[in-house]
Amino acid sequence: MMLSPDGPPALPLWINGRAFLTMVQSFFEVRDALTGEPLRRTPLCGADEVAEAVRAAGAAAPAWAARERDARMALLTAWAAGLEQYSGHFAKLLRQETGQDEAEAQAEVSRTVAFLRQDGAAVEPADAGQVVALAWDDAAPLAQAAQLLVPVLQTGGTVVLKPTPKAPGAAYALVELSARVGLPAGVVNLVQGDDAALAALCGHPDIARLGFAGRPELAVRVAERAAQVGKPCQLSA
Repeated sequence: MMLSPDGPPALPLWINGRAFLTMVQSFFEVRDALTGEPLRRTPLCGADEVAEAVRAAGAAAPAWAARERDARMALLTAWAAGLEQYSGHFAKLLRQETGQDEAEAQAEVSRTVAFLRQDGAAVEPADAGQVVALAWDDAAPLAQAAQLLVPVLQTGGTVVLKPTPKAPGAAYALVELSARVGLPAGVVNLVQGDDAALAALCGHPDIARLGFAGRPELAVRVAERAAQVGKPCQLSA
């Protein structure tokens, strides 16, 4: 995390296989959903950080697409095993940021593991060699991330992720874990932010499409924003 003398630590971004520090004008303060205690701050990034993440994803895309599908699946399976190993840590992050109880948080971690292990053999390789932007809300911030990214990675695409600024901790930890289990640098990238980051993702010419998971009312707004710039958008419940 980025240390700050003015408040709780700020989460970094994750670009090209490492934590990426940046200077921003504003932050969203994340508080413990049960106690109200300040936990961390989410940097509200914009076009410059998005462009950096897209460059990393684009550079990694050809080699990732050229790998055998079984090799990509093996890395996702290793990712799932790593998540199981640290399930308690991830459940704690979910409880803090969403207010879930212990059973709910553990169930979401289990769903995320299942998504990472899901065999998508029937999925068409529409994203092979392309960069896909993925965003979600705080309804299920860990499971939604996996639900969106797994089909893209299975079929040979690379991703730029934008979690909700309200609950970014579990998603950041998941991406950090991807490097530990051997996913190549640049295959999974993460930017922090709100509307400005989403607008930059929608407008970037090197992003093939946008995927979003979350509440219907927010999904409608995301789809409208993508349509304004002619960006294909796929919505998930």
